[in-house]
Amino acid sequence: MAQVIPAGFVAADENVHPADPGEWSWSESWFLSFVDLDDGPAGTFRVGITPNQNRAMLWFFVAIDGAWYTFEESRLNYSDFDLSADVSYDKWGLRFASHSHDPFDTGSFTFSGVALVRSGPKAGARVPMSVELDYVSAAPMHGTGIGSDEDLTKYGTGRFEQSLTATGTVTVGGEVHQIRAGAHRDKSWGPREWTKNFAMGDLQGEGRQLYFVGDQWPGRAMGYVREGSDNLDFLQVVDAHIEFADETRSIKSADLSFKKPDGTLLSAALIPVTDSINFDIAHAAEPPEHWLYWRTLVQGNVSGWDEPVRGWFEASRFGVA
Repeated sequence: MAQVIPAGFVAADENVHPADPGEWSWSESWFLSFVDLDDGPAGTFRVGITPNQNRAMLWFFVAIDGAWYTFEESRLNYSDFDLSADVSYDKWGLRFASHSHDPFDTGSFTFSGVALVRSGPKAGARVPMSVELDYVSAAPMHGTGIGSDEDLTKYGTGRFEQSLTATGTVTVGGEVHQIRAGAHRDKSWGPREWTKNFAMGDLQGEGRQLYFVGDQWPGRAMGYVREGSDNLDFLQVVDAHIEFADETRSIKSADLSFKKPDGTLLSAALIPVTDSINFDIAHAAEPPEHWLYWRTLVQGNVSGWDEPVRGWFEASRFGVA
């Protein structure tokens, strides 16, 4: 599709930006998640480079048939990354690349390494895993800003997000899973203050996506819904009941009501369908500080959608649990 790029963004924003040398927390990150539409694998990937700490942090978690296959590398060497075009890494048996082929439109993601199995009957095992995905924009990219973190620097900052479709394969221990997925990506650069309380959700259906994020429910919570090709409506959360289960790093349920710009209401009810992944996050604060920060796979029922869908719910419980 022909992309209309919002003011303030250019094609070069797919690549690395100048970092403020005075900001310890300065980070540039590439994020991609996908949910197979035929009940196959679902994965969530993030790499963030932190040049003033001379390191990078990488998360990649893939849920397959109730088991989590995971990579968590929080202290990779910044100088080992290839940032000449997008971002890639190839060292010590870990390899990945995220490349935009047509900026804000098409791209690819590849990954290979040995995963730690965190749950399921093979919990504790190490299993080779590789991923090859091609993605295509399902709606125009849109800028979101990075909030109050922008006030910490005079350097240029930014953040954009995009709804996608993705196809390819996930191979685990020699077993190949074909992927036909709804997907989501974002790119951000600037200071990053991790010590915040927030939650977000991302539901992926056939030709549809519902995405939301906030730190007060309602109050400071918003999102968007895509229904069909290139049809995006931004949402305001007008009511929310989220029952957190901090003892299991999850939720018991979440019921949310959204309002579209034309006043139409949309509702969503979520329940978890896997255990959660709890991120190693203490190192992201200075001085280091631990708190609950997790993501889980959920099932959602959205008003007007003809069948349940799968997706993500993520929460940082800083200051709460």
